[in-house]
Amino acid sequence: MSFTDAQVRALEAKLNGKHVRTRTDGDREFSYVEGWHVVAEANRVFGYDGWDRETVEATRVWQATQGGTHRCSYVARVRIRVRAGERVIVREGNGAGHGAALHAGDAHEQALKEAETDATKRALSTFGNVFGLALYDREQKGVRQAKPKAAPVGKPQRVQKGSLVLVLSPTELEAFERPEGYCSAFRQVLNLIRSHEQLMAFWKANQETVIGLRDVYPQLKTPKGVHYAQLLGELYTKRLQEFAGQARPRETSPPSQAAQLSATTAQAPPPKRLRDKEHLKYVASQPCLVCGRTPAHAHHLKFTQPRAMGAKVSDEYTVPLCAIHHRELHDAGDETGWWQRVRVDPVPAANALWDETRTKEGVTPGASAAAAE
Repeated sequence: MSFTDAQVRALEAKLNGKHVRTRTDGDREFSYVEGWHVVAEANRVFGYDGWDRETVEATRVWQATQGGTHRCSYVARVRIRVRAGERVIVREGNGAGHGAALHAGDAHEQALKEAETDATKRALSTFGNVFGLALYDREQKGVRQAKPKAAPVGKPQRVQKGSLVLVLSPTELEAFERPEGYCSAFRQVLNLIRSHEQLMAFWKANQETVIGLRDVYPQLKTPKGVHYAQLLGELYTKRLQEFAGQARPRETSPPSQAAQLSATTAQAPPPKRLRDKEHLKYVASQPCLVCGRTPAHAHHLKFTQPRAMGAKVSDEYTVPLCAIHHRELHDAGDETGWWQRVRVDPVPAANALWDETRTKEGVTPGASAAAAE
């Protein structure tokens, strides 16, 4: 074996628990690592030019049309080649994927992409814990659990059953015993907020709790099977788009229950548009948010800020897209509709990437970013 010492240490390391996700299938709960993270880890450990993957076989095993919706399932076999010195190590993995969409092409694309991603994860997992091998152990001894941090004063603990806290402002909290009440109040505040800055502050203060709803209340779904957390995220994205169509915040008094989120006036200045070339390079170095391919482009989410003549939205609202999906998005015209079709919510991903570059070693918030407006 000709891996470098640094590569060996990375392959022998434990899987960071913060990257582990869970889902339920009936009465069973499964742990998994997302496909984009596995690809990013392969780039980190082996290098961008140190490995490649090939779809050796892909077969449609089922398809049907139900109520105007096209559904299908695929199985795929993916081959991974890793260059270790003068040697090439080959591993293969099998995976399955399912798709459902109004258009047959979209359904088949979803199913095939999911099958290829599943097979890629299985093939890479044979190299070590950082690729998800540790999750095959029921006790997960190869997973490094994050140490719990004490919550700062005024900041609620992560969501727990029977204890949900809605942050209305830095000094105003509201507690709920049932998730339905929490989600209802959350929707009301989102609908009442009247400025882009308030909306961003409210979402950022409560985002962690909304994400936690999926893990703690996996059955919190509508009759159509859509989780309430997804609905809240979609409503937030819709409100962002509404503000993006306005030249400046509406001159309406904010609602009383969210009045202290952030001080605004009738003549509130437009949101700052930050520019950070290093952040854009970092985003472009990540795998495509839709398919996991590299290299990628840094795409600006146009609906996240009010339109300004000749100015893009802030660089903090960028996500990685491969050339194929980047072109497809621009050709679609309706950006929010396109993200809904590919079943990806890009705003939380953009927020996470921005936080990563703000906290990277040697970088402090605002150190390499400058306000263009």
